[in-house]
Amino acid sequence: MNIYNNKKTFFYKLKSSCKKEWSEYTNHKFLSDLVSNKLPDENFKNYLVQDYVFLQQFLKILALSVYKSNNFEEINRSVNFIKGIDHEIKLHINYCKKWNISLMSLNNIKVDKANSAYTDYVLGVGKNGDNLDMFSCLSVCIIGYGEIGFNLSKNKNWKKSKYSSWIKMYSSKKYQRVAKDNIEYLDILLKNNKNRKLNKLKRNFKKSTILERNFWESFV
Repeated sequence: MNIYNNKKTFFYKLKSSCKKEWSEYTNHKFLSDLVSNKLPDENFKNYLVQDYVFLQQFLKILALSVYKSNNFEEINRSVNFIKGIDHEIKLHINYCKKWNISLMSLNNIKVDKANSAYTDYVLGVGKNGDNLDMFSCLSVCIIGYGEIGFNLSKNKNWKKSKYSSWIKMYSSKKYQRVAKDNIEYLDILLKNNKNRKLNKLKRNFKKSTILERNFWESFV
């Protein structure tokens, strides 16, 4: 059993509450075209450009999670996430250079609505809620990308894809550890939250999944 299908975790319960939407997100045509080499270069480059903005917005959400923290463990986790995303942005810039996307062009991006819709939604949830609310939404991205990377790496021909470095990044032991840590952290947040409203958390997770699915739609 892989970490994504452990029925005891809160993450599994969240994704099981919207199986159709979760499948549409994690098995999207963008991903199947990516692993099979059918995705046009221009589409992938557009994704990389939009993902650069996405990562910056992610930092703002994590900064809010520091403010919303109830104890040092929560503060520490959010700060470490910020450090991780900051490092990922630097890697992303170098990765973009390999695709002939300059830093200057990255800093003059027109943000797609499908891109900002998810991050704006999570920021709104965070402003009106707590870290359990926020990380339930963020798990769609953080843990979802781990599950996507894990699944794509099971394709016997994935290493032949010109996008194999992207698949390698999210299927790597390092990122799988990040995903596992977040699955465990969700369980900790749920356990420590006395005012949890499961139906609300499931609705937020479902909405976040739909918005992430819609993000892929921009690139197919």
